[in-house]
Amino acid sequence: MVSNEVLAMVVAGGVGSPLPDGYAPVSIEADGLTPLLSMCVVVRTGPAAKGQADDGPLVILRERLDARCYLGCVVDAAQRVQRWVEVWVQDIDGLVDAPPSYRDAMTNARVDERWRAWCRSIDAAGLGSSVLRAGWENDHPAPMLIDLKELRVVRPVEGGSNGYWLLCEDDGLLASRGLPAYGSTSHRYLFVPELGNETFFVPVTKDAPQNDRCLTAEEAIGAGPGKVGLNIGAGLMLVRDWQGLSLDSHVDQLGGEKVVSAATPASANGSVYGTGLGPGLLAVGRAGRLLETLHLKLRLVVDAVEAVRDAVRVSGAPLLNVSAENFAVLKSPGGGGVPSGWTARATLREPGAGVGIDLAGGETTLYMGPGGATSVYSPGVTGANIAGVGSLRIRQVLADAQGAALEARLVMQERIVLGPGDLLWLRVSVGGQRLDLYATPDFKKPTAASEVPVRTVRQPMDDAVKAKLKSMEGVNIQGAMFEALPMAGPAHDLYALAVLGVRILLSGDRSLGLAWSDFEDFARFVEDAAASEEEGKRTPLEARIGRVMEGGDADSARWRDAVGPQHLRKEAWDPASALAVVTPGVWNAVLAMLVRAIPAKGPDSTVKSYGESPGKAPETVFSGLLGEAQRLAVKTRSLVVSDGGSNAEIRGLILRRVKA
Repeated sequence: MVSNEVLAMVVAGGVGSPLPDGYAPVSIEADGLTPLLSMCVVVRTGPAAKGQADDGPLVILRERLDARCYLGCVVDAAQRVQRWVEVWVQDIDGLVDAPPSYRDAMTNARVDERWRAWCRSIDAAGLGSSVLRAGWENDHPAPMLIDLKELRVVRPVEGGSNGYWLLCEDDGLLASRGLPAYGSTSHRYLFVPELGNETFFVPVTKDAPQNDRCLTAEEAIGAGPGKVGLNIGAGLMLVRDWQGLSLDSHVDQLGGEKVVSAATPASANGSVYGTGLGPGLLAVGRAGRLLETLHLKLRLVVDAVEAVRDAVRVSGAPLLNVSAENFAVLKSPGGGGVPSGWTARATLREPGAGVGIDLAGGETTLYMGPGGATSVYSPGVTGANIAGVGSLRIRQVLADAQGAALEARLVMQERIVLGPGDLLWLRVSVGGQRLDLYATPDFKKPTAASEVPVRTVRQPMDDAVKAKLKSMEGVNIQGAMFEALPMAGPAHDLYALAVLGVRILLSGDRSLGLAWSDFEDFARFVEDAAASEEEGKRTPLEARIGRVMEGGDADSARWRDAVGPQHLRKEAWDPASALAVVTPGVWNAVLAMLVRAIPAKGPDSTVKSYGESPGKAPETVFSGLLGEAQRLAVKTRSLVVSDGGSNAEIRGLILRRVKA
């Protein structure tokens, strides 16, 4: 029998941790027997249901530019589902549709490192037990095909050598065969290590260059109608608990709306996700429900900010895709009479989309997102989605031993609006050599023009390129490609979290667009009032908000209607009555927290500009918002759950005082 000391040492590691030294797991599988548990991907074997699009036999849950997420499960020997999971597969073909500058920056090396950072951030958030480790999180697995007839996974083998086709990460071998490198491009090829220099290559990404050493996927690995690719490109993978309950659904449930989580598997693990239509509250009365909803929603804000902070800390880069859609809510059953709503925790569903471009020899890094449709979660920027072809007129080349910078004019066919905070990516041909430059508009305020003076960021160049550029002073370089890259950083994630806070706290009975518009107007109103006061004698933000929210005039009534606590729930509340229940002091602090979270909004903003980034610790941008949210969560908890011990102690002090 194991000793208590040894048992304590083993259990101390916790679920999701490896065994301590001296212990090892031993498989109980035997030849010819079905495994006790099996990790699976769900395959549809019949026709699509009526009204449902036929997207193929695999059930796709989410798609990103560089990954796909499939529905999976863990089954026992009797094929009974024991656990629903998500099977994430790296697939960078979606990058073909991304803007050129973003696509060029998303090399295989960057994509792989971001994936590994995502896995580390899950561990950092204390969610390691929700991941089923297979080793594919860090090391590329062999390609996987699904044989639809036999319903089994096939890992392709080369017939002559009997070796597996694997992902080629050997840049030297690829170069020797006239193919693009792995680390510095987004092209990927399979090869057979056993064949050495005689191996053929299989391109597994769109538009990958080919030559006489290449075979098609059909020729080499048998891909075709009967064999569906789960992971033909041998991308990194991650299997984790199914993130089925969206933050949006949970927030709506907390606000009193009866919503069924979308696409919930019929036998989803209730111990992870909870069951039923509502999250369950302690309070029975109407006022109690309002207070409890405020507390639970503040806890969601804390979770969201912590999740983003941890992800930014681990990756060292902003996420640039923060929104309610990218959060899920995990719940465990309420034990000991605790409703499941109190066990809910908001977590990030997927990794960030931000990618860094190193400038000036790596001394400066520009972060950018994939672009696309504008969102309420993204602050407006001047040069977004501006791209085209023009001519670059070089006025002066400023060269030294460290590199060179250009003073030039970009001439375009149409007038565009650019601001001093925008960055221009320029691609020109110099002596037959492609040269990528990054430049800032040389003016101090947003300007509409068809000819823009620019100054490029100094970057390393060899002497031949510098000499060629010097000889082109005064010359118009035709066919210069350009694209405006709005400067991005952790402050953009902070802005998105402020919007998310409004989604959680102020949009219970209306759309997010309307709620955010009202809140922005309110924030501008209280910040304009501060700007008119003398610095050093400025009224504290909470006091200014109190004057607005608690006044008796028509303006105060309008603001109470726009940003009052009645929006926490889908119940009919008079704004003044709701404010009285929550207490003005608490609600003023909630609004102040959200106002301060908007970067560059006014004198109270904790972050003064969108270009602000604390160097090697970008996660500290979120410290102010997180600290305020945590304090408010603790404070509102005391409004919901009374501390009997403290009440008795206070009562005793009062009685002793009276007797004295």
